[in-house]
Amino acid sequence: VLRREDAQAAALDEPHGSATADDQRRGPPDLIGGAALLLAAAGAVLVLYPPDRLYLDLTYGELFTPVVASGRWLSPLGLVAVAALLLFVVRCLTARRPLVDARSWGRSLAAADLAGATYLAVALGGIVLAFATADPEVSVFSPQGPWLLAASALAIVALVIHLRRNTNPLVPPGTLRAMPAWGSLVVSLLVGWALIAALVDIPLFARTTTYDTQLGAALVLLRFLVALPVGAVVGGYLVRSVAAGPITGVGMLLSAGSFWWMSTWGETSLDAFSSNVPLVLCGLGFGLALAPVNAAILATTRDDTHGIASALVVVARMIGMLVGISVLTTWGLAQLYDAGAANPELSVTELGILQERAVFEGAALFALLAAVAAMILFRGAPTRGLDTGAVMRSGG
Repeated sequence: VLRREDAQAAALDEPHGSATADDQRRGPPDLIGGAALLLAAAGAVLVLYPPDRLYLDLTYGELFTPVVASGRWLSPLGLVAVAALLLFVVRCLTARRPLVDARSWGRSLAAADLAGATYLAVALGGIVLAFATADPEVSVFSPQGPWLLAASALAIVALVIHLRRNTNPLVPPGTLRAMPAWGSLVVSLLVGWALIAALVDIPLFARTTTYDTQLGAALVLLRFLVALPVGAVVGGYLVRSVAAGPITGVGMLLSAGSFWWMSTWGETSLDAFSSNVPLVLCGLGFGLALAPVNAAILATTRDDTHGIASALVVVARMIGMLVGISVLTTWGLAQLYDAGAANPELSVTELGILQERAVFEGAALFALLAAVAAMILFRGAPTRGLDTGAVMRSGG
């Protein structure tokens, strides 16, 4: 028994001993590099924000006088700061225990798919700029929008070709081959399209009709936001025993019905207690849909691709939110202008209500599309065996 206890104690002590020996073999942290970094930082602060007492002094002021030309970094103090920074960089590359292990960056860059990430960034950037720089009163996207979208399309084509040829691609081949996998991106896109209407237009409706302050309008949205995490927790636990499609479908149907209810609101609707019902149900619906969407893609992708898969779900939702706010706002403003032209006697408040109603109607439509898409695309996704904590942590 004693020998077994001694062996167990030795086994417990072994990792600590080896770690200590490894630390001794590597030596102490790079003190020279640390001193160089402190010197560079202090010199940079003095160069950028020179104290008047030193700067105007006849003796110490020479430290701030450029040796050649007129750049402040060409002064003795600036040159010392630059030299110290260069020394710090050299120590990061050559020291046994550098403060910043720059040598590992090269290995990480070699393993990472920088070209694939660049193609993806260009594709997403073109889509973002096409809609984010638009004037909603004129068009869904900016005058440069067609060119930006064309550039995004070319980047996507280049990304697909690159992913097929690269040995270590950003998105491994076959990651999104299963229908629930790529279907999660479609559903997430539609969810984001509808979600942005709630985040933007609920407080805007409150400002238009009832509340004179941004705080009051935000408190109206708070009823929606409080219900959303509750729905997310419920959806995360339901996904263990119920298929992802029905959970997402029910959640988005709740949100669609709530948006349709909001599209009937009038100038005094928020004064009634019943206005809380669609706000809470809408938040619960969106919350219910979060975990099943992630569960569907996690259940149909390999373990080593779960990180990029979850990230793509979040990206799809963000793109849906961006495109959705542009399209829905343009649609709402078009209804506003048509109503104003048909009846010039309408007040600004009445026109604003018409615009928000149109936005809520559009959001209801896309929430309904998300529900239908989830019911169809999530069929066969084996989500019941997934760990609830992992699914909810990957929700983004």
